[in-house]
Amino acid sequence: MKKIFSLMVVMLLGATSLMAQNPDKGWSFAAETGIGTEWQLGARAQYNFNEYIAVEGNARYAYDWDRTKIWGTTIKTHWNEITITAGARGFSPKFGPDMKAFANFGIGYGAMFNNGNTNCFAIDFGVGMYLWKGLYAGYGLEALCNGGSHVDHLVRIGYNFEF
Repeated sequence: MKKIFSLMVVMLLGATSLMAQNPDKGWSFAAETGIGTEWQLGARAQYNFNEYIAVEGNARYAYDWDRTKIWGTTIKTHWNEITITAGARGFSPKFGPDMKAFANFGIGYGAMFNNGNTNCFAIDFGVGMYLWKGLYAGYGLEALCNGGSHVDHLVRIGYNFEF
């Protein structure tokens, strides 16, 4: 009986250590910030199918400073934006202990608030690189479309928490 119990404990510990060796599968969460034509703060939930493909859901708040020309006069406008997108993220093969490139694309809902509410269609695109463990940096493009287009370009930095 002791041998069977000992064997079960060894198998359980072995299985959990093998599961811990594959951070490229399962759920992970990220927090990120971006700066460019707006300041952005966001969170992401991501499910990795394998080391190359993941699906993700993003929620972001942005404070947008923009310059608009009206009748030849430059007017500074400020917007508060909220976007919720869902999409996919693809990864390159690793080229170092923790380094790999990524690209993501998502579509969803956006809202702009400035003396009223504007609901719109949101598109998010990004490319970047994981630099060290969960730390990543890259370029992001976010477009909010409602009659016209509002496009923001930013540099994003974030950290991916894997569980």
